[in-house]
Amino acid sequence: MNRVDKPKMTSKALVDKLRNEKGVSFKYVTEEEAEKYLAQVNNYLRTAAYRKNYQKYLKGPLKGKYIDLDFAYLQELSTVDMHLRNLVTKMCIDIEHDLKVSLLENLESDVGEDGYGIVDIFLNNNPYIVDKIEAASASPFTGNLINKYFTVQRVYNSQKGKMENKIVAFDCPAWVLMELLSFGDFIHFYKYYYGLKGSMPVDISMINLVKSLRNGCAHNNCIIADLNPGSSTAPAAISRKIKAMSDINQNQRQKKLSCRAVLEFVSMLCVYDMVVSEKVKNHRVGELKHLFNNRIKEKKGFFEKNQLITSTFDFTNKVIKNLFG
Repeated sequence: MNRVDKPKMTSKALVDKLRNEKGVSFKYVTEEEAEKYLAQVNNYLRTAAYRKNYQKYLKGPLKGKYIDLDFAYLQELSTVDMHLRNLVTKMCIDIEHDLKVSLLENLESDVGEDGYGIVDIFLNNNPYIVDKIEAASASPFTGNLINKYFTVQRVYNSQKGKMENKIVAFDCPAWVLMELLSFGDFIHFYKYYYGLKGSMPVDISMINLVKSLRNGCAHNNCIIADLNPGSSTAPAAISRKIKAMSDINQNQRQKKLSCRAVLEFVSMLCVYDMVVSEKVKNHRVGELKHLFNNRIKEKKGFFEKNQLITSTFDFTNKVIKNLFG
């Protein structure tokens, strides 16, 4: 494929493509409104991404075109996705915060740890994390903290031809390190610490799924663009939790958890229930229920004929009710 195959197109040309090539209808918004939307509100790639949740005609004069797909349905899925991403981002941050708090609480009560020795070993075994801290040593947000617990010198990098900061020594406690680690690097520390202790409060496979979901939201990816099953395999830890929910049968559990987007979202909900403090949980779950019981249902008529979307909503709603009442 080259540039000729995918030329730059105007919003009008894109609307024509949706109508003529994809079979998208314009019952609820005019084609002119759709053109304006694609030009000023949301680009074609992001809007059209949700068409994966619709089936195509396999034969006949409409072969290759989508079945019962209106432009307004794509708009609504895009809007719901935006609300979902915003809430999921907050929930993932809550999880990261409380995982760190819990680890530090366990470490502080651990008579075999002074909070320094474990950091020495961890950082010496993971020099790439030291490099990341080194790069953040001039940051207005973490620079003072880093310079207090890490010996940073200005050195000349002959390859880059410029002066740069270099960490030459450190004496950093775990409670300071927690403030400097990304979520992904914290997970490495979490796995390392609890691996030494022989028990993991939260299965690492579940936490990794939370990290993946958070990364997707942080990059503003469309997280419900493809709800089709078969893109993933659920870790045993998640399968066990959902299996315990009596109103979800085996077929529904296996099918829905094989969708990567659903698996990550459900994993996030389970970890949230396990680790987040009650006060924060009560507030955030209120937001979650409002999203599912109100905003998502605003235009539910759009999706009544789409079994993939309605069954996915039914499944995730059951998980929410089982976990949070």
